[in-house]
Amino acid sequence: MNYWQGKNITLRAMEPDDYNLFFEALQDESIQKNESDIRIPMSLNACKDFALNQSLKGNDNESPFLIMVDNDNNKVGMATPSIVDKRIGIFTCGMFIKPEYQRKGFAHEALSLILKFYFGQMRCCKFEANVYEYNISSNKLCEKLGLVVEGRRRKSVYTDGRHFDEIMYGLTDDEYWTKHRTNIL
Repeated sequence: MNYWQGKNITLRAMEPDDYNLFFEALQDESIQKNESDIRIPMSLNACKDFALNQSLKGNDNESPFLIMVDNDNNKVGMATPSIVDKRIGIFTCGMFIKPEYQRKGFAHEALSLILKFYFGQMRCCKFEANVYEYNISSNKLCEKLGLVVEGRRRKSVYTDGRHFDEIMYGLTDDEYWTKHRTNIL
């Protein structure tokens, strides 16, 4: 059994030649708007250095950069799960899917693999996600996976000349295992 392989995608460690995926994401406004901020452009050489440094990190379960590849070995996106509180066991995950691969279930499958691993193998007790209110696809994904709305930070995001709210979601290990009982040994 490979924890990182689903039916339609595989999550794998970042390799040096994945710089192009990172570079493309930094140039795409639709991806940047849903990430934590819209960034100043990064050079291709800086992206190459970033990918090389990430590939040399080794087996870092606390904050890996995982590349999503489909069954045809296309790089469809990236996921960055991270443990935000080691003592309590809280984790989160950033993610993007390239526009041409969106709405094919890849984000759902990738996040499902990540939830299963961090709840089942890393002893985490809670997953948290903060999603901008205008990111309808990610809000729907959170709801589909059973995340509960825990709050709303009003006017905490500024983009395109407007302020937007950030919706805070959470999923406990008990809620996860209740929904996925068949996956317990």
